Amino acid sequence: MKVLIVEDSIFVQKLLTKLIVDHIPECEIQIANNGEQGYNLFKEFQPDFITTDLLMPGLNGQEMLRMIREKDSNVKIIILSADIQKTTRDEVEMLGISGFLNKPLTAEKATTMIQLIQAAYHAE
Repeated sequence: MKVLIVEDSIFVQKLLTKLIVDHIPECEIQIANNGEQGYNLFKEFQPDFITTDLLMPGLNGQEMLRMIREKDSNVKIIILSADIQKTTRDEVEMLGISGFLNKPLTAEKATTMIQLIQAAYHAE
C-alpha cells in the first residue's frame, strides 16, 4: 500500500509516518510539504491513500483535492485539519473524502485514521 502525506508541519509529518509504519509496516510513504508538491507526488507516486491538511501555503489542500479528483475519483483521502468551518467540511465531503479529522491529532483520532487506512488496505 502506498500512502501520501501532504502536510506543512514537520512534526505532524513525522507523527503520521511513525503512526502508519507502526501499524502497517509494509506501507510505502511519501511526504509533500504543500499542495503543489502533493499534487505532483500524487501523479508520480500514484498512492492508494492520501492524508492532507487543508491550511497550507501556496496551493491549499482543498484546491489540491479538487485537482486530484479530476484525475482519480477512487483514491482514498483523509483530511486532517484545524479548519473547522462547516462550509469547508461540506465542500471537501462533496469531493468524496474517506474521513475528516480535526487537529490536533489525539490518540483516538490516530486510531480512527489507522482503521480507515487499514480498511482501505484490506479492501484491495
